[in-house]
Amino acid sequence: MTRSIHASLLILALAPLCFAQSAQKGERDLWLVRSQNITNDLLKDATDLSSMQRAILWGKLAQRWWREDQKRARTWIANAIEIVEQVPNKETQDEREERLETARALLTIVTPLDQKFTKRLMTVFTPRDKSAESAAPESTEKSEEPDNNGSADALIEAAIAVVKDDPKRAAEIGALALRSGAPDNIEQLLLPLRAADPKLADSLFEQALAVAKDAHKSMILNALMFVAFPVQRGGSAETPVPPEPMRAELLQIYVSLVTDSMTSGDKQSPTCGIVSWLAPVFSEIERLLPKQWLVMRQVINQCRSASPLAQQRIEDASRSEPLNTVESLLNAADAANDTDVRTVYKSRAAYLAKEHGDYERALRILNDMTKEERAFMGDSWTSFQWNWAADGAIEHYKHGRFREMNLLLDGVPSDLQPFAKAMFVMWLPKDVVSETAPILQILNDAIAGIKRVGATGDEFNWYFSLLRVVVRYQPADANALLKDAIASLNKVKDPEPLNAHDWLNYLGPSLLEMDEFVVKDALASITSVPYRAELRVSLLNATMQHLKPASRN
Repeated sequence: MTRSIHASLLILALAPLCFAQSAQKGERDLWLVRSQNITNDLLKDATDLSSMQRAILWGKLAQRWWREDQKRARTWIANAIEIVEQVPNKETQDEREERLETARALLTIVTPLDQKFTKRLMTVFTPRDKSAESAAPESTEKSEEPDNNGSADALIEAAIAVVKDDPKRAAEIGALALRSGAPDNIEQLLLPLRAADPKLADSLFEQALAVAKDAHKSMILNALMFVAFPVQRGGSAETPVPPEPMRAELLQIYVSLVTDSMTSGDKQSPTCGIVSWLAPVFSEIERLLPKQWLVMRQVINQCRSASPLAQQRIEDASRSEPLNTVESLLNAADAANDTDVRTVYKSRAAYLAKEHGDYERALRILNDMTKEERAFMGDSWTSFQWNWAADGAIEHYKHGRFREMNLLLDGVPSDLQPFAKAMFVMWLPKDVVSETAPILQILNDAIAGIKRVGATGDEFNWYFSLLRVVVRYQPADANALLKDAIASLNKVKDPEPLNAHDWLNYLGPSLLEMDEFVVKDALASITSVPYRAELRVSLLNATMQHLKPASRN
């Protein structure tokens, strides 16, 4: 009798736990079914894609399913690699480029998952076969470049994907990239790697220096400059830097470039271009390489008359009192005779005003520019207008200055106002939202304005970005905005092909919050298969985030 009572009590005690586990399993199964349904739609999309695009889609599917169903994921990857391994008879240059571009995308996707697949993919990046050479003999010299196939850049992107969770693995992949070529995106790995493990970063930086010395690969040299001298290249003063000897060695490579260029006898010598690029680190060259500085100073004097912009950069770096106030920069602009030089000073003054939080003054400086000065700034003038207005409006909102917020946004040129307002609602942090009424008004103005002025064929990007805000604050309007976005998307004449970058991944969580069947029908109405697949992949990614690792007993 006592045992029966104890058994009953034990059953009652465990019942809630068993019920909770059963509910969790039931919920997980529902997410699994939904993930499989989206995957089935993607596999149907794959049949309508070219073989190369199909390979990338299989890679993306494998990336999502790797944790949940590794056997199936491996099959997709193997099939994708088999596609890029096959070399057609008499492969043309265009066909080869497409095949190698696909292999690069797969390399970025696969490398964090499996080393054997990585090695197999690396064999694709071999010198061209004889048939390809005969089809494009003019490209033979180009193939001698260490990184003509871009595999090094793809490997760096793969390393970036794992550096936060596994710095050692990221460093190994980075080293493999440097053995493959001269990646020009190396700084994107070195900066987070130094924050995670300085010793690993030092080792990889040394390897990169060795590659940079070989034939003076300029792009990797420039990338290393942002790592070694972040402040001088416009970065944060808080960014950790490599040891002094490594920084000096990098500068020595540049000094050698300058001296070699001077003695080359080439009339198109890039000497003054290099000197102008080095202007922000003149003081570092003098400090770290005092003997070489004597030669550099002579070259600097020769380059002062090369061009107005080069002279400006050199003189600014040589000033005893730097131009570090808005007033001093505006005075320098007033004194400049050259339009380009004057524009640079004005844009720097506007940027400095923005950095000091004086957004109204920053925008006034932009608006006071002449037609020629705006033309010299190009797209920067436009983007600064809506970005800075949005930043300033957010600051006003945080402090409850709603009148000033509206005045700042409404002060932007009328054709740019919708985009400034869109940036405001997109960038406004959720944790600072107090009153939603001002946000809703600006959100509605942004959507109506973009419909009115258009965005030169890019409306769908703005609609997709605003969809996240609409789902959060006005979910009843989300279906209509998604419909408008897809209508705009279907007007694109040259859709972007699938690649390793999941550029619509941010949209998945918002789509997941909307009505499942409305979203399914909307995505099915997209005429471009790559775009349709990209959006379905983003939805699949968000769905599979709800699949927790199954408990193991």
